[in-house]
Amino acid sequence: MSIIEKAEALGEEIVDSAEYTKLKKAEEVMHSDDDAKALLDEFQAKQKQLQMAQMNGQQVTQEQQQELQALQGKMQQNESIKSFMEAQQQFGQVMESINKVLTNFIEGKDAEADAGGCC
Repeated sequence: MSIIEKAEALGEEIVDSAEYTKLKKAEEVMHSDDDAKALLDEFQAKQKQLQMAQMNGQQVTQEQQQELQALQGKMQQNESIKSFMEAQQQFGQVMESINKVLTNFIEGKDAEADAGGCC
């Protein structure tokens, strides 16, 4: 089996994982929730606006930062968004563990000892 075939097999295992499945389901629920979509759209628009202002050399005001934080607070109170963020974090931990194992093998370290018992 070539290295590419092994990478493809790993990709299949990742897609078949419980964490990935949970992430995709949470994403579907979030995108079907009109309130969640509206909050996400508003947050992304505000975030983009502030990033553009910074890129153009403008200072972001305390009021603008507070508006963005208030939106983040609303997002964390929305169950669909909250579930998605939790699933995203769990999947991220799996990917981090996989990367750690790969890095350890490349560097010649004991990969199992550093994998943290994940997966």
